[in-house]
Amino acid sequence: MNQELNPQIEQALDELAELVCQSLESDGEMLVERQDGLLKTLVMSGHTWKSERTVVEEVERRVKDRCGEQAMHRGGALTALTARLGNKLQSIQRWESKSPSDDHPSKPANISSATDA
Repeated sequence: MNQELNPQIEQALDELAELVCQSLESDGEMLVERQDGLLKTLVMSGHTWKSERTVVEEVERRVKDRCGEQAMHRGGALTALTARLGNKLQSIQRWESKSPSDDHPSKPANISSATDA
C-alpha cells in the first residue's frame, strides 16, 4: 500500500483491479458498468498528483498481484483493458477541468433578472 494515497484512492484502485481481473476471466460487463464512477473518484481525490505511478501502471500492478496467472497468460488483454481505462480517465479529467464558460456564456436565470423591471 502506497502511504501517500488516501483510503478512498486505495479502495477505488483495488476495485478497478478486481474488476479487471474479473474481465480477464469473463466478459467484463461489470468493468464497463462501474469504471466511470471509480475513475471519477480517482480524479476527484487527486490521484494524478498524489501518486508516483499512473492509474494504468497502478491497476496493472495490482491486477498482476491479485490474479497473476490469469494476467500473465492474458497480457495483451490486460494491456488493452488498462489502456481503455487510461483513455477514459483522460476524458474524465478533460471534462472535469472545463469551466462552464468554455462552452456557452452565462444566461439569466429568469426574465426578471434579464431586465431592469
